[in-house]
Order: sequence, then C-alpha cells, then structure tokens
Amino acid sequence: MMNRYPRKPAMIVLLVTLTLGVFYVTAWGKIERLWKKQAGDQSLAALENRVSQERKVGAVKVETLRAYGAALSAEKRFKDAATAFGEVLAMDPGQRDAKFQCGLALAQAGESDAFYNFQKDLVYSEAKLAVELFERPETQGYLAQERFANLSKEAKNQAMD
Repeated sequence: MMNRYPRKPAMIVLLVTLTLGVFYVTAWGKIERLWKKQAGDQSLAALENRVSQERKVGAVKVETLRAYGAALSAEKRFKDAATAFGEVLAMDPGQRDAKFQCGLALAQAGESDAFYNFQKDLVYSEAKLAVELFERPETQGYLAQERFANLSKEAKNQAMD
C-alpha cells in the first residue's frame, strides 16, 4: 500500500519560496544601486570639483585622488588617470593597487616611453607586480618591441628570486 500525499501544498510552498527569492534578488539589486549612488559623489565632475577644492585648502586626500583616477580610467582618459595615480604614489609610494593602476593607465594611454620607465622602476622594486602588468591584455602590444620583451623577461627573472 502506497501513501499518497497531496501535491498542492508542496507546489504552493515552492511557488511562494520562488517568488520570495526573486523579490529578494530584485530588491537587493535596487538597494545596491542606491548605495553606489550615495557613495558620495563618485561622478567624474564631482570628483574633479572635490580635487580642486581640496587643492585650494591644502593637500588632496589619497582616497580622493584614487577615486578620481578610477573615474578617469572609466571615462577612458588614461593619460590623466596615470597622472592622478602618480600623485597618489607621490603621497604614498607603498600603495600596490595605485602602482598597478598607474602602469595600466600609462599602457592604455599609449605612452610607451613613460610606460617603459615606469615598468623599469617597477621591475626592480616590485617584480611580481611588473609581471602582472605585462600579463594584462592591455600591455600585450608592447611586448612586440624588443625593449619591452627584454624587460618582461627580466621581470620574470626577478620575480623568481
């Protein structure tokens, strides 16, 4: 003898659970977008304004310059982004992420001499970071040049030590 259980309650529970899950995911996405908008004027124009105001008062905060550099990179103004990340490095040379973003912005800006000099310094200070930069698709075009290929090999050699 086989027990037969009604299927309607199970289907209702499944449907309610699915509906609540969809509602939760949708609501969370909207809440997250609102939080990102409220993050404190992260648009390029607002950040440019904040940088100019902080320069008038005194020194610009590192966080402001990093956000400004990221916004410039997002707008594909890579030369200006490299300058912003360079200022971050002048204030705090230990910021690994700023070094990476500065090198990446220089590569994307097409500044081959500046990128080469930056990478050359980076190879002897942080070789693993230089290798990471050389492995990025944005920098692959530079490896066709002999000086970059040699620098990439040197970075890999230094990173092994």
